[in-house]
Amino acid sequence: MNKRDADMIIGEYVQKLYGFALNKLGNPDEAEELSARIIAEVYEVLVKRENIVNLNGYIYKIAHNVWTRYIGRKSKSRSFESTDGFDGTNRLEHIPDEKDFAEEFQQTEQYGIIRREIAYLSKTQREIVVRHYYNGEKVKTIAAAMAIPEGTVKWHLSCTRKELMIGMDKIRTIGNLGLQPIRFSSMGHNGNPGSKGDTQDFLAKVITQNIAYAAYHKPRTINEIAEELGINPIFVEDEVAVLEEYGYMDKLDNGKYRTNIQISIPSDERNNIYSESSKKYTELLAEKFVIPYLESIKEIPDFLTVPDNDINLLKWSMISFTMNRLIPDEYDNHKYAVKRKDGGDFVAHASLDVPTPKSENPKESIYWACGDMWRDPGNEDVSWDTPDPWKSWRLDVYWGSREGWRENRNDDYDKLYYFMKGELAENEANLYAYKRLLDRGYLIKTDSGYKVNIILSHAQNMSKWFDLFPKPNDEVRAISKEYAEKIAEADILNQPEHMHEQIRYYDQNAASSLHTHIMEYLLDKGVLKLPTEEQRKGLCTVMFLGQ
Repeated sequence: MNKRDADMIIGEYVQKLYGFALNKLGNPDEAEELSARIIAEVYEVLVKRENIVNLNGYIYKIAHNVWTRYIGRKSKSRSFESTDGFDGTNRLEHIPDEKDFAEEFQQTEQYGIIRREIAYLSKTQREIVVRHYYNGEKVKTIAAAMAIPEGTVKWHLSCTRKELMIGMDKIRTIGNLGLQPIRFSSMGHNGNPGSKGDTQDFLAKVITQNIAYAAYHKPRTINEIAEELGINPIFVEDEVAVLEEYGYMDKLDNGKYRTNIQISIPSDERNNIYSESSKKYTELLAEKFVIPYLESIKEIPDFLTVPDNDINLLKWSMISFTMNRLIPDEYDNHKYAVKRKDGGDFVAHASLDVPTPKSENPKESIYWACGDMWRDPGNEDVSWDTPDPWKSWRLDVYWGSREGWRENRNDDYDKLYYFMKGELAENEANLYAYKRLLDRGYLIKTDSGYKVNIILSHAQNMSKWFDLFPKPNDEVRAISKEYAEKIAEADILNQPEHMHEQIRYYDQNAASSLHTHIMEYLLDKGVLKLPTEEQRKGLCTVMFLGQ
């Protein structure tokens, strides 16, 4: 529309718009201010648009919207005890429910604030508000659709009006995680993963990691987590629902959520304790416990088959089992484990990615390990008394060529078992099976045929294997306990109170986790030799044959 036509229209509506403003506010001075704002916005819209079908209705809709914003801004200087506006009407009634008026209104501050605050309502309240105010549904219709009494719908509408008005006067701030989000450098489990995986699978997204961390040091509501992250509570609500369902977060009696993942928080102080303690106690335990035992092994026991009859290769596996003798008799690895919906039964753990002068990528560390990993033909916990055809143990370490529990698959051992029975024909149907066994290093192809590349135990029960390893004397037990206490003090640094008991309990087992430190020490001392490239593929793997 050209400016001359716009001027003519404005001239016709000046008095009418002043009357509209005076009727709404009842104060001549404020009415002049409001009518001036309305006229300015009407004029701006008229010169931008053509072919307005209902000019009178359109102008009054603009007037109505300018008035709504006006009283919204005025409300910020007051503290409302009710949801009423200046003229006795309810401000929520002015949430727009039509889309055929000036599009600029939907970008206004007042409209955006209302939309923001609706996101902070509970799921039920949010649905009721949207249905009633945006979709124009009657209370009776909403009650029928949501299968709740009409009185409940009315009660929610009453409560949410007050909550929205209070929220509209709030200044929402972004917490630390919104400004500086964290990441986890590693995530894993202690126990048995479920069909959907473990911590790494459920916390694959950075937003989920931050949600979990937001409720780690102190319990928080959905809205508090959302404010900490500076995101819409609806997104938080969906993520938390999954984390709670699978046991990564607990909902407390007060409605707040607390993260049930043991999150390691690296620091220079913690790293220094680990570095100094591991060096000291590795030497003590190696010299007083592991080396005397390994040097006593002069030959391979008759119930074992070791590739190439290499006693050095056997000692690599023996180190871990020897160190496991340091675990207290009363120790229960599943004491704090969570039984999860997908069959998982484990303690979830993660490590905060905090750069420190001594920090490094865990999988690039010479001390990295994954295990002890037990498998049997079923998917349940390994039972030592069950007469299964086979059981297996594996520890993935820096010096081997495999890493990670996901590739330690039951079906590989099944294939290997049937190969040894002569029931895995080398034909096209089993082409993939042979490729898999060769790629994973369970089999090695030689000029004379195939060679099994892992240690085999032919005892009818596993007691012979476990009887190979010595029980620690009182001095060694005391050294192990002393190390555990030092590690526990390091691990509870910067940890929330609710995690202290769990951390201290599992750190009773800390000395057994020095197995890779012991390996490095024994290599340096010449007690252990590096495996060959072929041996690396099957390093620290034992298969126990029951038949």
